[in-house]
Amino acid sequence: MILLKFKIFIISIILFFILVLFSILSITTGTIKIDTEKIFNYFLSGTTGNSLYDNIIGKCRIPRTVGAIFAGMGLAVAGLLMQSFFRNPLADPYLIGVSSGASLGVALYVFTSLLFKFGFPKSIWGFILSAYIGALFTMLIVISLAKKVKQITTLLIVGIMISYISSGLITIVISFSDFIGVDNNVLASFIMWGFGTLNNITLKQSTIMGVIVLLCCFITFFLSKYLDTYLLGENYARSLGVNIKNLRVTIILLSCMITATIVAFTGPIGFVGLVCPIVTRLLCGTSKHLYVIPNAMLIGSIFLVMADILVRPGVIIPSTNPELPLMCPLAVIGAPIAIYIYLKKRDIGI
Repeated sequence: MILLKFKIFIISIILFFILVLFSILSITTGTIKIDTEKIFNYFLSGTTGNSLYDNIIGKCRIPRTVGAIFAGMGLAVAGLLMQSFFRNPLADPYLIGVSSGASLGVALYVFTSLLFKFGFPKSIWGFILSAYIGALFTMLIVISLAKKVKQITTLLIVGIMISYISSGLITIVISFSDFIGVDNNVLASFIMWGFGTLNNITLKQSTIMGVIVLLCCFITFFLSKYLDTYLLGENYARSLGVNIKNLRVTIILLSCMITATIVAFTGPIGFVGLVCPIVTRLLCGTSKHLYVIPNAMLIGSIFLVMADILVRPGVIIPSTNPELPLMCPLAVIGAPIAIYIYLKKRDIGI
């Protein structure tokens, strides 16, 4: 046990320093390269001595880096909660359709608010509340189907179908944009948001998202012992005095809150919630949530910060091109890992 704790501590330290390095790289990388020395000057004295660099760092690079850190850790924890709830490593908010439900809620809010002239684009809480409603509604559908469907593969197919339904409804809503009188720039931003992006996130939005995500992660951390017993079976958990109904409701609410909050600001982001919890379990060599939760948060942040760097013009695409959606690198990296996990899940002990 002492050796395990020491191993987990070393892993956490290493992951933390990797996250710091990627965060610095995120702030320096983009169409306009900024020297690391200027970054440190900005943090120490509040300016680089160049107003252009100051605006890029303060209004663009820092907000999206902070947003990527919080979104990554939140999605990793939401994925971990889903996998614990269904007791299967292939469960994920994106694949099950919760992210798509949240996206549909936001889409309906955006276009109805434009139609009836109430709130958009001023109300951040309108985005969050609409995403909550969409995510929770979808999650309830998935849970009701899970009672009838025993195989997780079938459940995932159902989740993908729900995602298609949501995407179809979003497309129908967008098709009414001319009737509503939506500005082309607003429509283009919304379409980009639908593919997942951190491009337009502000520091205020990153802060709000971070507060909600950290609160949910904090609560999840204190549920770690109950989640461990739940993984071993409901009967075993009941024998230890765990209130299964309350625990299940808490897991649902936490995973939906995290997913919906992130979707409200960044759009749907896939594969982080699927891959990061599993990689964390394999890296730590244990499924104990007390050890997995903090390291999954770190790995999720690293994964999403890295993906956000890769989508920027001048990194893997020409600097003259528009920015790629986040799903491009996430799918290219995450999908092969997901396929490997599905084929080898028994052999690797998850």
